[in-house]
Amino acid sequence: MSVGHVARVFESMGISTVCFFVKAFMHLIDQMKIPRAIVTNNFVGRTIGKPYDLLNQTNVVRQGIDLLSSGTIKNSIKII
Repeated sequence: MSVGHVARVFESMGISTVCFFVKAFMHLIDQMKIPRAIVTNNFVGRTIGKPYDLLNQTNVVRQGIDLLSSGTIKNSIKII
């Protein structure tokens, strides 16, 4: 839950954030009031993807950067 606290502190200082979650924790996004989130269908501990799966990991990170640059509205959630 500390991810939500840190994101809100940064956001209050004018620094935009994107948090990455696995689908198993999607219910916490609303509770923590996460400003922008990427939700993946990966396992816990592999939020960005499987080890050594550079193609998928790069895709997930790019999706986060895209959300950061286009997600000006808070509470943007993208499920990939």
